[in-house]
Amino acid sequence: MEYYQQLFDHTDELPALWAGQDFEQCTFRKLDLTKANLSGANFVNCRFESCNLTQAEIKQTKLLDVAFSGSSLTHVDFGTCSVFGFSVSFTECQLDYTVFLDRNMKKARFQECSLKEAHFLRCDLTSAVFAACNLELAKFAENNLTQSDFSTSYNLRLDPDNNKLKKARFSLYNLPGLLTKYDLVIKE
Repeated sequence: MEYYQQLFDHTDELPALWAGQDFEQCTFRKLDLTKANLSGANFVNCRFESCNLTQAEIKQTKLLDVAFSGSSLTHVDFGTCSVFGFSVSFTECQLDYTVFLDRNMKKARFQECSLKEAHFLRCDLTSAVFAACNLELAKFAENNLTQSDFSTSYNLRLDPDNNKLKKARFSLYNLPGLLTKYDLVIKE
């Protein structure tokens, strides 16, 4: 079934089946989709506001121009969703223990998000912005972080030898996290 320009609120009757459905220009507000099966669904130009998508299943799900705000996406594996047109943004979201594997995320935006123990592996994060994000124990490996901005984020630890960092922006306070593997003692 196809849904177009619809608002799905926690008080509304919701689709009985999410998997394989098409949603275009829809808004999802205050929904509890914990462990929901969204596999094979297509979300195009959609917004998720204050939703709980913890452990949602998104195998081959299409996420094209999808914005998440104030939502929980803990333990979601974005590496399993469709690579075609993958384009997402996150504002004030809980993204702890998420996985981004082999994603093209040029100009992706993470604004005031918690990304504790998130994994970014083999992603193109060119010109991505991590604004005021908690990156505690987040893992970055084999990514293109060219011109990415980490300057206002905190708890960052990444290996500059294992990521492409040309013209990436960091604050002075990020410096210890870039030198962790060298076991240096850095004082103010």
